[in-house]
Formats: sequence, C-alpha cells, structure tokens
Amino acid sequence: MPSINPPPPGMPGVRDPALSSVIVNSGYGGLHATILSAVALVLSAFSLYEASFKTADIEIYVPPVIQYARDGGGDTEVFVVPITVTNSGARTGTVLSMELEVQDLKSKRTKRYYSAFLGEHQVDPDAPNRSFAPLSIPGKGTFSDTVRFYPVGNPLPKLAEEAGDYRFTLSLVTAAPARPDVIDSLLGTKPAPVVFERTLPWVSDQQLGSRRITISMPEKGWTAVPAAEVGAPAAPN
Repeated sequence: MPSINPPPPGMPGVRDPALSSVIVNSGYGGLHATILSAVALVLSAFSLYEASFKTADIEIYVPPVIQYARDGGGDTEVFVVPITVTNSGARTGTVLSMELEVQDLKSKRTKRYYSAFLGEHQVDPDAPNRSFAPLSIPGKGTFSDTVRFYPVGNPLPKLAEEAGDYRFTLSLVTAAPARPDVIDSLLGTKPAPVVFERTLPWVSDQQLGSRRITISMPEKGWTAVPAAEVGAPAAPN
C-alpha cells in the first residue's frame, strides 16, 4: 500500500514539499510588493499635497541691521526694515499689512508702528513715496523689499530719544480665504511674530531732523565681516 506524505504544517492539501516552498516564497514576495506599493502611494499623495494643496505657509526674515530715521521735520519716528517674506506652501498667501511693536528695554516703554511705505528713507522730503499695498505671495514664492514703519496715532512723544537697546516684535496681518475648504480649516496657520533686538548707538536731533539721515541699528554684538576674510586662515604670530 503506497504511503501518503502528510501536507506541511500550515499548508493544508499541499503534499509536495518543493511546491510548498514555492508557495510560501510567493506569498512573501506578494507581501513585499504590497508594502512597497503602499509606501509609493503615500509618497505620491504627500508630493501632490505639497505641490498643489498645501495651505500658504508665510514666514518673514529680517537682516542683522535696520535703520532709524525721522520724518515730518524730525517729529515722526521711522523704522526702516529690509524684509523678506517667503511662502513655502502651495497656495497663494496675502499679507494685508505689517505691524511693528517696539520696546525701549531701558524705560520699558512701548510704541506701535505700521507699514506705511516701501523703499529706503528719502533724504529729499519732497521725493515721491511708494505706499505699502497688500502683498500677494504665490506658492513657493518670495518677496523682498524695505518697509518703512510709521507711528500708529500721535507720533509724540518719541520712543527712541536716546541711545540704547530696543526689542522689536514684527507681526503680519494676513487675509483669510474667502471660501475656506477642509484643508484650510484643518491645516491653515497664521504667521508667527518675529522678535528681535537691535541697538541704537547714538541719536542726533539735528542730523535726523534737518539732514534726514538714517542711523544703523545693528544686532547686539554683530559686526560685518568682509567676504574675503570668511574662512581665511589666521595670521601667524
């Protein structure tokens, strides 16, 4: 009477060990292919979201040096701030205005300023000004310019009447989508304020008022290093 080989464990009805091995290996191959396909699908969905559906992600950058000036015959303070606005999202973001809060770290007094004009402070008081208008930042786009901030309300008394350290809080006012969708509602974010400190090294009412000069306000401890000196070997003793 011929002997009957029992099927391998876990393989009911399969009596050939070689065939069992082929089936098991095929099962593992199918599992790997399924996992790879799922990973590829997730990556494709993420790439599509980043490229087409990601909400506007606005950030603002300020250099180490800004300028202090005065307008209106010397009575109106002006902070001249070069800025770069970036949008790392896929959708367009709109900046309606910018607000600057300045605190004198010595007296603890604060004052608010708004984005009035674009461009450098003009030495000629009769020179035309470019009014600040809402900025439309496309997806993956940037905007760079110099913004002149003027006091909100009464310009007097002035805040920066003597040399010292000042803390700045720069905030962006952005437009909300007119018809927000699910992605806007769940993933939409507001730009975070940027806080930085700068030093006003000296003040001259005559220079600021009649000559309309600007005074550089560097970051505390910041010094300009010529490009040729960056990475250069130290001089021998």
